[in-house]
Amino acid sequence: MIWLYVLAAIALFAAPLTGPLPQVGGMGELIRGLAAEGDVPNLVSGVILHIRLFDTIGEVVVFTLASIGVRMLLRDEPLRTRIRSLSDIPSRVVCEQVATLAALVAVELAVRGHLSPGGGFAAGVAGGTAIGLVLISGGSERSRRLHERWHADLWEKAAVMGFVVLSFLALEGLSPGAGEFGSLLSGGWIPLLNLLVALKVTLGSWAMIQRFVQHRGLL
Repeated sequence: MIWLYVLAAIALFAAPLTGPLPQVGGMGELIRGLAAEGDVPNLVSGVILHIRLFDTIGEVVVFTLASIGVRMLLRDEPLRTRIRSLSDIPSRVVCEQVATLAALVAVELAVRGHLSPGGGFAAGVAGGTAIGLVLISGGSERSRRLHERWHADLWEKAAVMGFVVLSFLALEGLSPGAGEFGSLLSGGWIPLLNLLVALKVTLGSWAMIQRFVQHRGLL
């Protein structure tokens, strides 16, 4: 009987390959319409932060709830007295260099995400990757001190509130102006929304990774 299931699965996945691909036409008009609606060259940013902005608010809220859930889950667990990390110098140097590169990429994606491939979510992933590499390379204690010193939790909450406020202004039709198409200061609220999403995702990732390291360790 198992072979019957396997053959049925193969037939199911191979069936679309037996016929020619459908002809795709009329995409130029759609692309021009999306670019005009979002006022930014990056159509993805225009869709996420303008056309379907209401859905993006939900995504940001879901990420915020995930960050809160991690904190509540690990709140009652004991702190690790000793956190193991990479010990060999070459690996630590490589992690620190790649972390620097990831941080620079995060800034580029956040600032110019509405003009080229990128955006706030991609920038946040790059920023979280940079922080994770720093923690792996032995910077957990330094990261914890910086997180507390600069009140990263408060900045994360401020980023969420700022994103929600600007989103509702955009949904109400209030805009600072589209600006010159293709310039850095264009797209209305989209550049600011990208920056706030990048800040929120980076700081939220930092908080979650920091909690896991403090309570579960690295290795």
